Amino acid sequence: MSVDVAALYEEGLGIRSVAEELGRSYATARRELLAAGVELRASGGRPMEADPLAEHLAVLYRAGQFGRGLSIRAIQKRTGYGYAFIRTRLLAAGVEMRDQHGRPRKAAA
Repeated sequence: MSVDVAALYEEGLGIRSVAEELGRSYATARRELLAAGVELRASGGRPMEADPLAEHLAVLYRAGQFGRGLSIRAIQKRTGYGYAFIRTRLLAAGVEMRDQHGRPRKAAA
């Protein structure tokens, strides 16, 4: 039983996806993974890799009129993608995020 859970998780599915796939609750799937000795990934899963869409969104964010690109909200209006979806892909593409005034965000201390 736990072998199926472990195999699905090791293939890259998250705990919720494993639970749905096997018709179990999240708590049950997590318990079975731990019982099988699986080392759980950090919350948020594996780092996302940039893809062609992420690169396109990065171009919109980086370059625009007067050398400043579009805001995430403007990209959201233009593309129809959600704010979090766009932000996640921009980060995957290695974009330096700006604050609400268009200045580069300060690094966390």
